[in-house]
Amino acid sequence: MTTPSSATVPKKIKIGIQPTGWTNDDFPEIGNATPYQQILDETALAGYAGGSTGHNYPTHLPSLQHALATRKLGITSTWVGTSFTAPGGFEQTMNYVQEQITFLKAVGATDIVVAELAGAVNQVKYKSVLADRPIFNGPQWYLLKEGLNAAGKLARDNGMRLSFHPHVGTGVEIRPEIDLLMAGTDPKFVYLCLDTGHLYFSGVDPMAVTTTYAGRIGHVHLKNVRGAVADKAVPGLYSFYQAIQDGIFTVPGDPEGAVDLAPILKVLLDHNFEGWLVVEAEQNPAKAPPLACAKRAREYIRKVTGL
Repeated sequence: MTTPSSATVPKKIKIGIQPTGWTNDDFPEIGNATPYQQILDETALAGYAGGSTGHNYPTHLPSLQHALATRKLGITSTWVGTSFTAPGGFEQTMNYVQEQITFLKAVGATDIVVAELAGAVNQVKYKSVLADRPIFNGPQWYLLKEGLNAAGKLARDNGMRLSFHPHVGTGVEIRPEIDLLMAGTDPKFVYLCLDTGHLYFSGVDPMAVTTTYAGRIGHVHLKNVRGAVADKAVPGLYSFYQAIQDGIFTVPGDPEGAVDLAPILKVLLDHNFEGWLVVEAEQNPAKAPPLACAKRAREYIRKVTGL
Protein backbone atom coordinates (compact mmCIF):
# COMPACT_ATOMS: atom_id res chain seq x y z
CA MET A 1 0.00 0.00 0.00
CA THR A 2 1.22 3.46 -0.87
CA THR A 3 1.97 5.65 2.12
CA PRO A 4 0.74 9.23 1.67
CA SER A 5 3.06 12.19 1.88
CA SER A 6 3.56 13.56 5.38
CA ALA A 7 3.79 17.17 4.20
CA THR A 8 0.66 18.22 6.10
CA VAL A 9 0.86 15.74 8.96
CA PRO A 10 1.18 17.17 12.48
CA LYS A 11 4.60 16.36 13.92
CA LYS A 12 3.40 14.82 17.17
CA ILE A 13 0.50 12.99 18.75
CA LYS A 14 -2.14 14.94 20.63
CA ILE A 15 -4.79 13.41 22.89
CA GLY A 16 -8.27 14.87 22.55
CA ILE A 17 -11.83 14.12 23.57
CA GLN A 18 -15.07 14.83 21.75
CA PRO A 19 -17.92 16.76 23.39
CA THR A 20 -20.25 13.82 22.61
CA GLY A 21 -19.71 12.50 26.13
CA TRP A 22 -21.44 15.64 27.41
CA THR A 23 -23.98 16.30 24.65
CA ASN A 24 -24.86 14.91 21.24
CA ASP A 25 -24.79 16.57 17.83
CA ASP A 26 -27.09 14.01 16.15
CA PHE A 27 -29.63 14.25 18.97
CA PRO A 28 -29.08 17.62 20.69
CA GLU A 29 -31.68 16.93 23.36
CA ILE A 30 -29.20 14.49 24.92
CA GLY A 31 -27.23 16.62 27.36
CA ASN A 32 -28.39 19.84 25.75
CA ALA A 33 -28.47 21.64 29.08
CA THR A 34 -24.71 21.24 29.45
CA PRO A 35 -23.04 24.58 28.70
CA TYR A 36 -20.05 24.55 26.39
CA GLN A 37 -17.97 26.23 29.11
CA GLN A 38 -18.40 23.15 31.29
CA ILE A 39 -17.39 20.86 28.44
CA LEU A 40 -14.22 22.86 27.83
CA ASP A 41 -13.42 23.16 31.54
CA GLU A 42 -13.74 19.42 32.08
CA THR A 43 -11.84 18.64 28.87
CA ALA A 44 -8.88 20.57 30.27
CA LEU A 45 -9.33 19.25 33.81
CA ALA A 46 -9.20 15.64 32.59
CA GLY A 47 -5.88 16.28 30.85
CA TYR A 48 -6.79 16.60 27.17
CA ALA A 49 -5.33 18.94 24.59
CA GLY A 50 -8.65 19.69 22.91
CA GLY A 51 -11.63 18.31 21.03
CA SER A 52 -13.92 19.02 18.13
CA THR A 53 -16.60 21.68 18.22
CA GLY A 54 -20.05 20.78 19.52
CA HIS A 55 -23.44 22.02 18.38
CA ASN A 56 -23.68 24.45 21.30
CA TYR A 57 -20.20 25.98 20.91
CA PRO A 58 -19.94 29.67 19.98
CA THR A 59 -20.34 30.42 16.29
CA HIS A 60 -18.77 33.83 16.88
CA LEU A 61 -15.15 33.10 16.03
CA PRO A 62 -13.45 35.51 18.50
CA SER A 63 -15.59 34.11 21.33
CA LEU A 64 -14.59 30.56 20.49
CA GLN A 65 -10.93 31.52 20.12
CA HIS A 66 -11.01 33.21 23.53
CA ALA A 67 -12.72 30.23 25.17
CA LEU A 68 -10.06 27.89 23.79
CA ALA A 69 -7.09 30.13 24.56
CA THR A 70 -8.03 30.70 28.19
CA ARG A 71 -8.07 26.93 28.72
CA LYS A 72 -5.06 26.20 26.47
CA LEU A 73 -7.14 23.90 24.28
CA GLY A 74 -7.13 23.25 20.54
CA ILE A 75 -9.70 22.06 18.00
CA THR A 76 -9.13 18.57 16.66
CA SER A 77 -11.41 18.92 13.63
CA THR A 78 -15.00 19.58 12.71
CA TRP A 79 -17.56 17.00 11.68
CA VAL A 80 -18.32 17.61 8.00
CA GLY A 81 -21.23 15.74 6.46
CA THR A 82 -20.79 15.55 2.68
CA SER A 83 -23.50 14.99 0.05
CA PHE A 84 -21.47 14.08 -3.01
CA THR A 85 -23.85 11.24 -3.96
CA ALA A 86 -27.01 13.36 -3.74
CA PRO A 87 -28.46 14.90 -6.91
CA GLY A 88 -26.85 18.29 -7.36
CA GLY A 89 -24.85 17.87 -4.16
CA PHE A 90 -21.33 18.01 -5.54
CA GLU A 91 -20.82 21.77 -5.85
CA GLN A 92 -22.76 22.52 -2.67
CA THR A 93 -20.58 20.08 -0.74
CA MET A 94 -17.37 21.58 -2.10
CA ASN A 95 -18.51 25.04 -1.00
CA TYR A 96 -19.30 23.67 2.46
CA VAL A 97 -15.89 21.99 2.71
CA GLN A 98 -14.22 25.29 1.82
CA GLU A 99 -16.20 27.07 4.55
CA GLN A 100 -15.11 24.51 7.12
CA ILE A 101 -11.47 24.70 6.03
CA THR A 102 -11.57 28.47 6.48
CA PHE A 103 -13.02 28.04 9.96
CA LEU A 104 -10.55 25.34 10.95
CA LYS A 105 -7.57 27.37 9.81
CA ALA A 106 -8.83 30.29 11.92
CA VAL A 107 -8.79 28.12 15.05
CA GLY A 108 -5.43 26.55 14.24
CA ALA A 109 -6.71 23.07 13.34
CA THR A 110 -5.02 20.81 10.80
CA ASP A 111 -7.60 18.04 10.32
CA ILE A 112 -10.98 17.85 8.63
CA VAL A 113 -13.08 14.71 9.19
CA VAL A 114 -15.84 13.88 6.71
CA ALA A 115 -18.53 11.26 6.20
CA GLU A 116 -20.94 10.90 3.30
CA LEU A 117 -24.39 11.57 4.73
CA ALA A 118 -26.54 11.54 1.59
CA GLY A 119 -29.33 9.08 2.35
CA ALA A 120 -27.87 8.34 5.78
CA VAL A 121 -30.18 7.16 8.57
CA ASN A 122 -28.01 7.71 11.64
CA GLN A 123 -30.05 10.79 12.58
CA VAL A 124 -33.43 9.09 12.04
CA LYS A 125 -34.70 7.78 15.37
CA TYR A 126 -36.88 5.00 13.95
CA LYS A 127 -34.57 3.56 11.28
CA SER A 128 -32.02 0.80 11.75
CA VAL A 129 -28.44 1.85 11.07
CA LEU A 130 -27.67 -1.66 9.89
CA ALA A 131 -30.76 -2.52 7.81
CA ASP A 132 -32.06 0.80 6.49
CA ARG A 133 -28.86 2.54 5.44
CA PRO A 134 -28.15 3.53 1.81
CA ILE A 135 -26.36 1.19 -0.58
CA PHE A 136 -24.51 3.16 -3.25
CA ASN A 137 -24.70 2.25 -6.93
CA GLY A 138 -21.87 2.62 -9.43
CA PRO A 139 -22.47 6.26 -10.37
CA GLN A 140 -22.76 7.21 -6.69
CA TRP A 141 -19.46 5.54 -5.90
CA TYR A 142 -17.87 7.48 -8.76
CA LEU A 143 -19.22 10.79 -7.42
CA LEU A 144 -18.09 9.99 -3.89
CA LYS A 145 -14.55 9.07 -4.90
CA GLU A 146 -14.17 12.07 -7.19
CA GLY A 147 -15.64 14.37 -4.57
CA LEU A 148 -13.35 13.13 -1.83
CA ASN A 149 -10.31 13.47 -4.05
CA ALA A 150 -11.29 17.05 -4.86
CA ALA A 151 -12.07 17.91 -1.23
CA GLY A 152 -8.88 16.23 -0.05
CA LYS A 153 -6.81 18.19 -2.55
CA LEU A 154 -8.47 21.39 -1.40
CA ALA A 155 -7.63 20.52 2.19
CA ARG A 156 -4.03 19.68 1.32
CA ASP A 157 -3.63 22.90 -0.66
CA ASN A 158 -4.66 24.70 2.52
CA GLY A 159 -2.14 22.84 4.68
CA MET A 160 -4.72 20.46 6.10
CA ARG A 161 -5.49 16.76 6.05
CA LEU A 162 -8.86 15.20 5.17
CA SER A 163 -9.83 11.89 6.76
CA PHE A 164 -12.91 9.89 5.78
CA HIS A 165 -15.03 8.40 8.57
CA PRO A 166 -16.89 5.11 7.89
CA HIS A 167 -20.04 5.50 9.98
CA VAL A 168 -23.00 3.33 10.94
CA GLY A 169 -26.15 4.27 9.07
CA THR A 170 -24.29 5.51 5.97
CA GLY A 171 -23.27 4.11 2.60
CA VAL A 172 -19.72 3.43 3.79
CA GLU A 173 -20.10 1.15 6.78
CA ILE A 174 -18.80 -2.38 6.18
CA ARG A 175 -15.34 -3.64 5.22
CA PRO A 176 -15.89 -4.12 1.43
CA GLU A 177 -17.15 -0.54 1.23
CA ILE A 178 -14.19 0.78 3.20
CA ASP A 179 -11.79 -1.10 0.92
CA LEU A 180 -13.56 0.17 -2.19
CA LEU A 181 -13.35 3.76 -1.02
CA MET A 182 -9.71 3.55 0.01
CA ALA A 183 -8.71 1.84 -3.24
CA GLY A 184 -10.54 4.44 -5.31
CA THR A 185 -9.20 7.59 -3.66
CA ASP A 186 -5.80 9.23 -3.88
CA PRO A 187 -3.67 8.51 -0.77
CA LYS A 188 -2.11 11.96 -1.12
CA PHE A 189 -5.50 13.56 -0.51
CA VAL A 190 -7.76 11.13 1.36
CA TYR A 191 -6.87 9.52 4.67
CA LEU A 192 -8.92 7.22 6.91
CA CYS A 193 -10.54 8.24 10.17
CA LEU A 194 -10.32 5.11 12.29
CA ASP A 195 -13.38 4.88 14.54
CA THR A 196 -13.04 1.71 16.57
CA GLY A 197 -16.61 1.78 17.90
CA HIS A 198 -18.41 2.32 14.62
CA LEU A 199 -16.38 -0.43 12.99
CA TYR A 200 -17.22 -2.92 15.72
CA PHE A 201 -20.93 -2.01 15.70
CA SER A 202 -20.93 -2.58 11.92
CA GLY A 203 -19.42 -6.05 12.28
CA VAL A 204 -15.99 -4.91 11.09
CA ASP A 205 -12.80 -5.92 12.91
CA PRO A 206 -11.12 -2.66 14.04
CA MET A 207 -7.76 -4.36 14.46
CA ALA A 208 -7.82 -5.72 10.91
CA VAL A 209 -8.66 -2.29 9.49
CA THR A 210 -5.91 -0.70 11.57
CA THR A 211 -3.35 -3.22 10.35
CA THR A 212 -4.34 -2.88 6.71
CA TYR A 213 -4.45 0.92 6.61
CA ALA A 214 -1.99 1.89 9.35
CA GLY A 215 0.04 4.01 6.94
CA ARG A 216 -3.03 5.89 5.79
CA ILE A 217 -4.84 6.60 9.06
CA GLY A 218 -4.98 10.35 9.56
CA HIS A 219 -7.34 10.71 12.51
CA VAL A 220 -8.49 8.34 15.27
CA HIS A 221 -11.73 8.19 17.23
CA LEU A 222 -11.11 5.92 20.19
CA LYS A 223 -14.35 4.48 21.49
CA ASN A 224 -15.32 1.15 22.93
CA VAL A 225 -18.52 -0.85 22.63
CA ARG A 226 -20.42 -2.47 25.47
CA GLY A 227 -20.67 -6.05 24.27
CA ALA A 228 -23.87 -6.76 26.18
CA VAL A 229 -25.61 -3.86 24.45
CA ALA A 230 -24.22 -4.75 21.01
CA ASP A 231 -25.52 -8.30 21.48
CA LYS A 232 -29.01 -6.78 21.59
CA ALA A 233 -28.56 -3.88 19.19
CA VAL A 234 -27.18 -5.83 16.23
CA PRO A 235 -29.85 -8.58 15.96
CA GLY A 236 -32.47 -6.09 17.13
CA LEU A 237 -31.59 -3.75 14.25
CA TYR A 238 -31.47 -0.75 16.56
CA SER A 239 -31.55 2.82 15.40
CA PHE A 240 -28.57 4.96 16.28
CA TYR A 241 -30.69 6.81 18.82
CA GLN A 242 -31.82 3.62 20.53
CA ALA A 243 -28.28 2.24 20.58
CA ILE A 244 -26.89 5.42 22.15
CA GLN A 245 -29.66 5.61 24.73
CA ASP A 246 -29.06 1.98 25.67
CA GLY A 247 -25.35 2.74 26.13
CA ILE A 248 -23.72 0.90 23.22
CA PHE A 249 -20.66 3.18 23.24
CA THR A 250 -18.26 3.75 26.09
CA VAL A 251 -14.80 5.14 26.69
CA PRO A 252 -11.43 3.39 26.52
CA GLY A 253 -10.65 1.81 29.86
CA ASP A 254 -14.22 0.69 30.59
CA PRO A 255 -14.13 -3.00 31.60
CA GLU A 256 -17.48 -3.48 29.86
CA GLY A 257 -15.84 -2.66 26.50
CA ALA A 258 -15.64 -5.50 23.98
CA VAL A 259 -12.85 -3.99 21.85
CA ASP A 260 -9.24 -4.56 22.89
CA LEU A 261 -7.80 -1.14 22.11
CA ALA A 262 -4.26 -1.79 23.37
CA PRO A 263 -3.02 -3.71 20.29
CA ILE A 264 -4.70 -1.18 18.01
CA LEU A 265 -2.82 1.64 19.72
CA LYS A 266 0.41 -0.36 19.46
CA VAL A 267 0.00 -0.76 15.69
CA LEU A 268 -0.59 2.98 15.33
CA LEU A 269 2.50 3.84 17.34
CA ASP A 270 4.61 1.21 15.57
CA HIS A 271 3.65 2.85 12.25
CA ASN A 272 4.61 6.31 13.56
CA PHE A 273 1.09 7.70 13.62
CA GLU A 274 1.09 11.47 14.00
CA GLY A 275 -1.99 13.55 14.74
CA TRP A 276 -4.99 13.39 17.04
CA LEU A 277 -6.02 10.37 19.09
CA VAL A 278 -9.50 11.44 20.14
CA VAL A 279 -11.62 9.76 22.80
CA GLU A 280 -15.19 9.61 21.58
CA ALA A 281 -18.07 7.96 23.37
CA GLU A 282 -21.53 9.02 22.27
CA GLN A 283 -23.17 8.58 25.66
CA ASN A 284 -26.08 9.96 27.61
CA PRO A 285 -24.43 12.06 30.36
CA ALA A 286 -27.30 11.25 32.70
CA LYS A 287 -26.19 7.62 32.63
CA ALA A 288 -22.41 8.04 32.19
CA PRO A 289 -20.89 10.96 34.16
CA PRO A 290 -18.78 12.79 31.56
CA LEU A 291 -15.88 13.97 33.72
CA ALA A 292 -15.39 10.58 35.37
CA CYS A 293 -15.50 8.87 31.97
CA ALA A 294 -13.06 11.40 30.52
CA LYS A 295 -10.60 10.83 33.34
CA ARG A 296 -10.88 7.05 33.03
CA ALA A 297 -10.14 7.19 29.31
CA ARG A 298 -7.21 9.56 29.75
CA GLU A 299 -5.64 7.33 32.36
CA TYR A 300 -6.10 4.28 30.13
CA ILE A 301 -4.35 5.96 27.18
CA ARG A 302 -1.54 7.12 29.45
CA LYS A 303 -1.11 3.62 30.86
CA VAL A 304 -1.14 1.88 27.46
CA THR A 305 0.90 4.34 25.42
CA GLY A 306 2.78 6.52 27.89
CA LEU A 307 1.28 9.60 26.21
